[in-house]
Amino acid sequence: MAEKIIQYFPDSNLYKFNRTDISQIWNSHRFIIFIMATGIAVRSIAPFIKDKKNDPAVLSIDEEGKYIIPIIGGHLKGANELAKTLAKFLNSTPFITTASDLNNLPALDLWIKRCSLKVKNPEILSKIMSKLIENKNLMLFMENSVQIPLLNCFQLTENISEADIVITNKISKGDKLILVPTNLFIGIGLHEWITEEKIERGIKEALNRNGFEFKAVQAIATIDKKSTYPALLSFCKKYGLKLYSYTSEELNSITTVSHSDIVYKSVGVSSVSEQACLLASQGKLIIAKQILKDMTVAVAEGIFSVRGKLYIVGTGPGNLNSITPQAVKALRNSELIMGYKTYIGHIKSLIEDKQVLAYSMTDEVKRAKKAINEALNGKIVSLISGGDPGVYGMAGIILEIVAKNNVELEIEIIPGISALNACSAISGAPIMNDFAVLSLSDRLTPWNVIEKRIDKSAEADFVIVLYNPKSTARQDHLTRAKEIILKYRTNTTPVAIVRGATRDEQSIVLTTLEKMDEHSVDMQTTVIIGNSKSFIYKNWLITPRGYEAKYEREYKLGSSSMG
Repeated sequence: MAEKIIQYFPDSNLYKFNRTDISQIWNSHRFIIFIMATGIAVRSIAPFIKDKKNDPAVLSIDEEGKYIIPIIGGHLKGANELAKTLAKFLNSTPFITTASDLNNLPALDLWIKRCSLKVKNPEILSKIMSKLIENKNLMLFMENSVQIPLLNCFQLTENISEADIVITNKISKGDKLILVPTNLFIGIGLHEWITEEKIERGIKEALNRNGFEFKAVQAIATIDKKSTYPALLSFCKKYGLKLYSYTSEELNSITTVSHSDIVYKSVGVSSVSEQACLLASQGKLIIAKQILKDMTVAVAEGIFSVRGKLYIVGTGPGNLNSITPQAVKALRNSELIMGYKTYIGHIKSLIEDKQVLAYSMTDEVKRAKKAINEALNGKIVSLISGGDPGVYGMAGIILEIVAKNNVELEIEIIPGISALNACSAISGAPIMNDFAVLSLSDRLTPWNVIEKRIDKSAEADFVIVLYNPKSTARQDHLTRAKEIILKYRTNTTPVAIVRGATRDEQSIVLTTLEKMDEHSVDMQTTVIIGNSKSFIYKNWLITPRGYEAKYEREYKLGSSSMG
């Protein structure tokens, strides 16, 4: 069972159970899976459990893989999600016992983590979660400067007193769950001899006096001449704050509220603190320059948004056993799955608990634009592409649109097993030497261009792989391709016709170039045409690489079992 799981998670380590080993692996692994009775697992981990922020996710699975139980780390550490993912592959039943899951409600702690919000009063979280389970919705107050994806259970309110959850960078108290967005930028001007303690005290005093949370600070900004001061560097490191530094020319591109002749004569700008925080935040000034001992402080507020991400996922030829672990991880990590409805169907069991948008075959541009816009709005999106997304897939159109519109977006392309690879493996070794891959669909490429490419590929003696050989509207293209190739190859050139590679309906026909258009083919079929050296042996189509000519003697076997 462990070896089966490792097939899907190849970076895993396998340990033979020993109670003393648990102390060594407890803090070095994100997930620990016990393949044994849950009682043994519970007793083994009990001495090491501290809190849900630091403990790893722990699951137990019976030896036959029938049941998967998340023990700790259900939401925050991903034990529930891992249990669901494993269940898809092992055909198991996951036992999820967290209240939100049982009531089909979102997990607040996961949403908070996803949005990178800071919890001011975590002791309130369980109370608010209980209210959500009881009422099925929560009242939410959110500052206008916050732009994040919201859960369906939220009802927005402008009256902070009736809110259950308050998202604000201002100092707030009460029995509400206070979530703090990090969208404050501190501009600072300072003398070289200032201490770290004075910097911290000055910034906190300025924020507190004006009613803003120190937790909301994202970054410090100053002029480049001041950015290397040890006290400032140490302060930023202490709180994990970004430090932006700007030249006087960059700062002077910003109009300020305040102006100091002394500062202008010294460093050539009107107000270091105001100009720096405005430039870093690209927002508005909310605290004008505060003059403190040995420093000046100003504060600007930027827009707080959640960065989305777009995965372009190759789902392989259509069998879950042929999908890569990297693709599984991307799909399970996504909030929205999009793609051609047939390819969605191939992975239905893997994504049935996700939001899914399915499209028809000719909607490539429509779904590409939708995927980009959803990711730009903060969602984690997987746009699936059958086979490999870079082989007649969705990767090209996404990148074209992004480049055309100069879009800044995190994109990750997840490779998949293409029909080319799957059909080659099923039929033998047909592409062991140079080959060309062509699509006979003229929906996007003119037919005269396709004919020219077929002709040149055949003349050059490439093995030729044909995608999209025939459709309802294109009945004669495969025959025309045969006629072109026959100018350069014999009638008996071997051909493999593979339909539905790796799926339940998979079929393969080994035939000849002369007869290849006499067989049933469609858009789910790939045709592989051998070169002048290709041959058929029993049920295999083989294209020699050239080893025999170079290593003829080594090719001979002397076994008595040959035959």
